[in-house]
Amino acid sequence: MAEVRTTFVAKAIYGLITVQALLVVMDEHPPTPLGGAMTLIGATFAVALIDTYAEIIAEALAQKHMVSRDEVREILRSVSPVMVGSQAPTLMFLLSAIGLWSVEQAIQFAQIVTFLFLFVFGVHIGRLLHTHWFRQVLSGIFLVAVAGMIVAIKILFH
Repeated sequence: MAEVRTTFVAKAIYGLITVQALLVVMDEHPPTPLGGAMTLIGATFAVALIDTYAEIIAEALAQKHMVSRDEVREILRSVSPVMVGSQAPTLMFLLSAIGLWSVEQAIQFAQIVTFLFLFVFGVHIGRLLHTHWFRQVLSGIFLVAVAGMIVAIKILFH
């Protein structure tokens, strides 16, 4: 069961890092609220699809034959958490679409939510790997720092 949760968290992190990269671009060129939501959903769906395709190829090469329909379903189930990473930030754009706040605020809130989710997922991974609370928190900080690198690169080179 811990392996399933770990795989889920790892894939969700992948989706969140993808979302963070998109949010950095959106910060510079704000979309419409629905455009922002669709961009996040569409991009993370594309990442999940390519992850699925890569796993199907790897499985087919390992087995030296075509992958069965059941194996494809299992692979799809295993990569679906990539999409989970985009849902909370996407919600910020949908709330903007109904007039709760501006699209610029939606981008900022989405970035905050992304950082928070990365921190929580990092702490979760830290709990699985370490017994000391400091290392668990450090694991969360590490994921936030990785997402922060995306923002730093934008600031440095823009």
